[in-house]
Amino acid sequence: MRLSIRVIDQEENEQTISGVKRDDWESMNDPCPECGGLEFDHFSVSGGHYGSRDSVDVMRSDFWDAEQSLFTRCRECREILYKHLAFDLLFPSDDNVEVPLDF
Repeated sequence: MRLSIRVIDQEENEQTISGVKRDDWESMNDPCPECGGLEFDHFSVSGGHYGSRDSVDVMRSDFWDAEQSLFTRCRECREILYKHLAFDLLFPSDDNVEVPLDF
């Protein structure tokens, strides 16, 4: 499934953001449906409750933690298997061309 949304900021600048969620691919435990590849470039964000104990910063996993996938692409054929809509806002590119993300 592909989804595109037009975003207009306070200065009337317009941008189209898009998301991708393939019905034939579930997780990084599954091979790429295009080429069968088993290695992926993957971005995710995480958050949680942080605090201090005895002057040491600690993550309080007893409260909550969250992780959200943003982008997954097959390293072999470069097919985008998942892209959250927010990815385009976080990693903007010129003329809405896919971000190369070469590592």
